[in-house]
Amino acid sequence: MAVSPLVVVLGMITGLRRAAHWAAVVGAVLAALLIWWLPDFALPGDAAAGTAGGAGLLVLNAAAVMLPGVYLSQVLTRRAVHQSLQEWVRGLPLPVPATIALVVAGIAPTVEALTGFGVSLLVTVPVLLALAPPATALRQAMLGMNIMPWGTLGLATVIGAALTGTATAELGTRTAVTSALVFPLVTAWAALLARPRRPVRTAVVAAGAGGVLALGLLALNYVGTVQPAGVLAGLLTTAAGLALCAARRKRTGDNASGRLLPPRAVLSAYGLVLGGIALTRLARAAGAPALALHAGDVSFALLSSPGLPLLAAALILDRGRPHRQDARTALTRVGRPLLALTGFVALGRLMADSGMIGELGTAVAGAPPLVIALAAPALGMLSGFLTGSNVGGNALMMPLQERLAPDGAGLDTWFAALQNSAAGHTVFTSLPMIMLILAVAGDRAKSAGVTERGLLRFGLRVAAAVYAALAATAVVVVAVGGAG
Repeated sequence: MAVSPLVVVLGMITGLRRAAHWAAVVGAVLAALLIWWLPDFALPGDAAAGTAGGAGLLVLNAAAVMLPGVYLSQVLTRRAVHQSLQEWVRGLPLPVPATIALVVAGIAPTVEALTGFGVSLLVTVPVLLALAPPATALRQAMLGMNIMPWGTLGLATVIGAALTGTATAELGTRTAVTSALVFPLVTAWAALLARPRRPVRTAVVAAGAGGVLALGLLALNYVGTVQPAGVLAGLLTTAAGLALCAARRKRTGDNASGRLLPPRAVLSAYGLVLGGIALTRLARAAGAPALALHAGDVSFALLSSPGLPLLAAALILDRGRPHRQDARTALTRVGRPLLALTGFVALGRLMADSGMIGELGTAVAGAPPLVIALAAPALGMLSGFLTGSNVGGNALMMPLQERLAPDGAGLDTWFAALQNSAAGHTVFTSLPMIMLILAVAGDRAKSAGVTERGLLRFGLRVAAAVYAALAATAVVVVAVGGAG
């Protein structure tokens, strides 16, 4: 009975092919009915208000980033900032495999971390279609969707930390560790899809680019810069690639066309957001009130949210005049994901506070630690695939992952990090993301015979390799934690 809401969600999405937001709502309603019907899952009256308030603040945390982020992406598209970025990448004086590695490990993470919701595909799909046949380019674009734990300015990590009562920097740092093997893996895979003449050398160089991204994320999260970590790490990886390109030019005396510095419009737009985040941090450090709301164990601090810098950047780019059509489009695009997130948050909170998650945790508590370590990444990946969202996957599965953690020093936080990584790195295989990629490609995908089924099969193959990387990390974490 405790697992039935999760089974219903799984059946509705995979079997009945219903949208994630309807599955989430039905799952939450079923959990509420079980609480009303079964005394074992009764929700104490004094806990009900905290559950509702905590769920509301989690959704508010997400909405405060999602709406300004999508609005900013509309402004950037209308003002041709994305187009300028595309043209710059196409003109880089790099071999095709190196350009692909730079896109997957540098440019795509930067754009997706700033805006989220697959907006990076508006940049990467046209660029990759100019570098490779459609069937190859769209697979490479899927692999570029790898920054999800730090996408939309770290929203999934922030929500995950709120769900577990963990410091955001701690969860971000441990997520950077659990994701460390994934970034070199997907970057090398993307470069090898181009069938380079020197595959071993190409794989090493591409994996190095992914390694730079992973190390950048680890360092930034360790010092507490979690929300802009994806943007900054992507920029760091891009800068490293461009520096190598400049050194190669100087060594060979190659004066080929192609500017190395991004267009001014791109630098200005990204600088506005990062500058706004820096200003809010300085304001907090100077003693400005956080303007926080609290409910249960969840809080929302307006001055700590990246929503204000996102909105400010959009308004500055438009000289202080809001654009009504962009605002309406943002509301439309965010509506369904926000409804789905609300359902998954409500479902997760109801299951956790009523004891359903505890019942599931008790049921598997007797399993060997190795079995639990291998199961945790699989559960996280399932949640990302089902919901099509790192945030939604965390809301659905994060409380259970904490309960699954074997006894050990900080293993509950490590399992939360595994959930955050696994859900995020599986979103590219979800049907909503695949449909978005095909929509951006348009007639190029149709004429080349690229289908939803073909991309899904490719995504599942990559997901198997991602699972192997995450499972290896989980085994090491459990072994070290158990020994500690």
